[in-house]
Amino acid sequence: MPYPIITPAFYADLSDKTNPENEGVVYNVLVTPSSIEYVFPLNQDRVIKTLMNTPDVLQYKMTSLKPEHEAEYEKKGQEMIKQNPVLQNYWILKTLTMNILQNRNYVFEKRMLLLNFAYKTVQGMMDKSKGHLIPAFVGEFLKTPEHDEVIKYFESVKPNFAYSLCDGLSFLRTMPSNEALDKVRFTVFKNVGCDQSMRDFKFDESKYIPMKKAYYEDFLKGREHYIEHIMVNYVWTYCMPYADFSIPLWDNFVFFNTLFNTIKVMLTCYTFDREDKDEAFLTAIKAFDTSLREIKGNVVKRIVDANVKEGLATNGDMAILAMS
Repeated sequence: MPYPIITPAFYADLSDKTNPENEGVVYNVLVTPSSIEYVFPLNQDRVIKTLMNTPDVLQYKMTSLKPEHEAEYEKKGQEMIKQNPVLQNYWILKTLTMNILQNRNYVFEKRMLLLNFAYKTVQGMMDKSKGHLIPAFVGEFLKTPEHDEVIKYFESVKPNFAYSLCDGLSFLRTMPSNEALDKVRFTVFKNVGCDQSMRDFKFDESKYIPMKKAYYEDFLKGREHYIEHIMVNYVWTYCMPYADFSIPLWDNFVFFNTLFNTIKVMLTCYTFDREDKDEAFLTAIKAFDTSLREIKGNVVKRIVDANVKEGLATNGDMAILAMS
């Protein structure tokens, strides 16, 4: 396959320096095994507002490198794969991930169940030295947007709001401090009725369930694309499916699923009783992303290790987290 440049469809608008609204807007250029990918960080108002104002599925454009550069980058991609053979499936697994996360036949939580199933299946193939079966599995999975049989596989999964809340708060409280995130965290923990140390954490159903109901009925209704676009942006930000190619594919899903849960918990608690839900969303996501980028060391491994340490890294655990 050629070595293309991938840009979001709104790249031209946000990179137009003649537009004063774009002053200070930056993007990152990531070199992956299969492509050069342009990603706009979410710590920028203009980027978040663009996503909020895009109700349709995000589109991405594929353009060719100039001929004099293509061979150079193809060689870089080949070297990455040579050093880390698991990356040979980077592009088809990226395509699978994007297809699932933008499948609007299902609410986002159920899309995460589909991704859970797909990553677990592919990991099983790798573990049994049957990686050659991956392209056929992905091709078959992408033939149809209907996957009710897969969803039935998880029908016994019941939400565990205490688990979801504790997991989300535990990560949120350890994130690097900045003025904006400190204010968000203060509101989140105040609404939950819990000290940020979490030493005396007790799940108060009478507080959290009304917030959860308000999240779905007052905040998310009509704004479903907000969450979809944020998580799709993180697919590109972290080069999913391999945010960290030194760990198994499944562990990368654990990271991504935990990230989703933390964002969901934060928004559930922060947007509650806020008159301007859009402003609350923008404030929370910007503060969260700013802090996320300030975490020292390997954030992916840090999240995965925390889940493994607690014995909460199975596909069942991740399904409960997604549905809670």
